[in-house]
Amino acid sequence: MIAQIDRHASFEDGRIRIYSPELLARIQDLLAELADLDCSLEKDLETLNSSPCSEPARLSAVMELRNRHRERYAQISTELAMLEQKIEHTLHP
Repeated sequence: MIAQIDRHASFEDGRIRIYSPELLARIQDLLAELADLDCSLEKDLETLNSSPCSEPARLSAVMELRNRHRERYAQISTELAMLEQKIEHTLHP
């Protein structure tokens, strides 16, 4: 049973729903992607630090990894900010 409350939130199975399940699923996907991105960077950095490559090659690879991480992180962060604005607009039209 779902009951509308103040036209922005609803109860479902005793829980308050502030926004649509589609938004919730996308937010969860993006947060999981951020966690995977961070774990992947740490794993790649550990691998690089234990590799037998030269110091200049290692530093170059680290910079490249960090740049790719920063770019993807920014994309995900931007999408999360857009979803936050969408939720804010839904709650306070």
